[in-house]
Amino acid sequence: MSEFLKNTLDNLNNYAGLFSLFAVLASIIVPCIIYKKENKAKKQAMQDELESIQEMSMFPMSMQEREFFTKKSMLEKGLKRD
Repeated sequence: MSEFLKNTLDNLNNYAGLFSLFAVLASIIVPCIIYKKENKAKKQAMQDELESIQEMSMFPMSMQEREFFTKKSMLEKGLKRD
């Protein structure tokens, strides 16, 4: 058993540089992917809001009603996407 453990630790030590390289690459790539997804979600939310505002601009209504229906429409579009 100790022979197996020693061989395993030796192999891990031999590949320590490779593991470090993978860790560095992951620390660069993962935040970039997260940033792109967040940016895409923000743009989509802005697009939904713009479409909702344009849909509601055809009807005469008070500002409070317009805000309510715009928000409602935006939320409905967001829920349909998921």
